Amino acid sequence: MHTFVIAEAGSCHDRSPEKAKRLIEKAKEAGADAVKFQFWSDSVRLAARRNAPELARTYEDYRVPDNWLPLLKAYAQSHKIEFMCTVYLLNDVLIMNPFVERWKIASFEAADTAFIHRHTLHMKGKKEIIISLGMGQELHKMFQGNPEISTLYCVSSYPTESQHLNLFRMSAFHHDGLSDHTQSTQIGMLAVAAGARIIEKHLRLDDTKPENPDYKHALDPGLFKKYVSDIRWAEAVMGTIERKPVECEVKNMKYKVRP
Repeated sequence: MHTFVIAEAGSCHDRSPEKAKRLIEKAKEAGADAVKFQFWSDSVRLAARRNAPELARTYEDYRVPDNWLPLLKAYAQSHKIEFMCTVYLLNDVLIMNPFVERWKIASFEAADTAFIHRHTLHMKGKKEIIISLGMGQELHKMFQGNPEISTLYCVSSYPTESQHLNLFRMSAFHHDGLSDHTQSTQIGMLAVAAGARIIEKHLRLDDTKPENPDYKHALDPGLFKKYVSDIRWAEAVMGTIERKPVECEVKNMKYKVRP
């Protein structure tokens, strides 16, 4: 099995294109499959949409400019890692469509069926939609059985205290994976053991500013690399469900008592 690991760069670029490129480099070095940014064309509209006027300034300060998109996409391709970018406004779906191979929808927008439908219009039969479902799991049934939609369990608290994660809910509600907002390096491998095939985790740089809104729930490059390494270790430990002797058992088969 292979878990699709998304390195969530989020706001940790500190509005610097060079830092954004370094986040791509660090995600690749850590062994992630994709690196994801966040895009909104209008911070005022986003703040109004989310009933969060107090966040308008933050949205503006950490906005990814339009002209970054082709540059970051090309830079990710040159490092052989998938470029992803979440959008939050209807019109931004059309802007982002040429740059991504799959969609990621945040938990705050998960109940907006018109917004989700706008994503499906640009799937072209190829793009998977990944949706985080935090703040209760009442929406999970709406997406079950749709092969083009994968759901991630998450707790929409930034950061999430590990004791509040309730990871059993991931498998109980048949989610495909986890969006992890904890500060722990161990949650990823636990999620793999619980059946996750997709894991999203925030990544920051060593020099990401502490006042950055994503700083507290992101891991620095060293810890993020350990996080991914532990996921790969868990994959190996979980193995397969084939009912046959493991290769290292073969030499002892001769001692097996036959009825």
